[in-house]
Amino acid sequence: MNKKYLLITILTCTTMSIASEADINSQNLKYMYEGAKEIEMLNRSMEAGMREHNQKVQPTLTQTSEKIIDNTPIENFQDRKNDYYLEKNIPDAKNTKVKVTVVGDMIKIVTTTDIKKKVTTENGMGESSFSSSTTEELPIPFNSNIHKMTKEYKNGILKISIPKK
Repeated sequence: MNKKYLLITILTCTTMSIASEADINSQNLKYMYEGAKEIEMLNRSMEAGMREHNQKVQPTLTQTSEKIIDNTPIENFQDRKNDYYLEKNIPDAKNTKVKVTVVGDMIKIVTTTDIKKKVTTENGMGESSFSSSTTEELPIPFNSNIHKMTKEYKNGILKISIPKK
């Protein structure tokens, strides 16, 4: 409520300072106060409408976090003649981002999948989103030149090649 009075006071003072320069009579001041009352009524009406809307449509936010231990065998680099090579299939290539970094003596592969859907209910429209992130760390082969590592992610297939020293 303090904000409303402050707003009206500022508007009134500003208007009055402009009005005093023009030497406006008390009849014009009456119209200025009526305008402020009208703004206050509109403000109350908008707040009531927003309260009513918010009571009808309650946002639903469900967040779950789950850590899963994956028992599938760890993929490792193939030892080829001139390099070490890893090819990894990444599911849902359309919605998945892949980031490959070197952390110490490990190669870190982070895959992040984000899926968003528009949802229509009897109360209106909304958006449903799903996000999943997977991190995998693989040891860097001993006699490899990590500074010349190449990586490519295309059509759901991640390819990493590290030349031998």
